[in-house]
Amino acid sequence: MRKLILCSLIAFALCINTSAAFGASAPDKAMEAANTWLALADKGDAQATWNQAAAAFKAGIELKEWEKTLPKARQPLGAVIHRTISSSETTATLPGVPDGEYAIFRFQTGFSQKKEAVEALLMQKENDGVWRTIGYFIK
Repeated sequence: MRKLILCSLIAFALCINTSAAFGASAPDKAMEAANTWLALADKGDAQATWNQAAAAFKAGIELKEWEKTLPKARQPLGAVIHRTISSSETTATLPGVPDGEYAIFRFQTGFSQKKEAVEALLMQKENDGVWRTIGYFIK
């Protein structure tokens, strides 16, 4: 079931058109949480990013696996040179997860070893009212 949720989120993220907006602007608290999480990812701090992730994220990948996955995805790109938000949306539904409050952020990001990339960060407002990362993807 965990792999199904993770696969559904990955498939959803791959289907997102970076120029399409399908919901209202994401709330400021979600953006703050996204920026905090990305700063930890930029430092390569897999444990801290996993600790600050949503329960659905943690259910989809164990910490030991994430500690391998994050550096494998980020290290070849090099340091972040610039990151600009290109879109933000909110939605109540995502494939493979219960209805709730979700925010989707897309960033145009330049790295030292890859001039242009698109980062997608999916956030979920959990029952405690805190926005947490549910998915992170780089294209």
